[in-house]
Amino acid sequence: MESGSTSQRSRIGGREAAAYMEHKIESVEELATLMEAMDQDEGIRVRGSVEDLDGGGFIFISKSNGRYVFNLCDRVYDPKTKDYMPGGNDRWLYFDRFEEAWKTLMTIIHNPLEAYSY
Repeated sequence: MESGSTSQRSRIGGREAAAYMEHKIESVEELATLMEAMDQDEGIRVRGSVEDLDGGGFIFISKSNGRYVFNLCDRVYDPKTKDYMPGGNDRWLYFDRFEEAWKTLMTIIHNPLEAYSY
């Protein structure tokens, strides 16, 4: 496994299996590069700083039909896994251009940056 990558695991048929690989995004510049070059089968998860979402929320970024799609949702601590999980309160934002998406993202991300590509 490369440095900065983690494997998210899921339970399948009573056994654990790697669901996907995540890469820790180290800087805002790297985030911009990955987001601008994003394909439809890729995604980015960012810790948010959205006032009316629990824990500041998560921002899931994807691209569909050439548009950037943000799924904002609560960020809820799960004591069983000792990790933060996506909660409810989903909202969707759509952007036709990278510049529009980027401008909005910069107003709702947590500082310091906590983001992963998958």
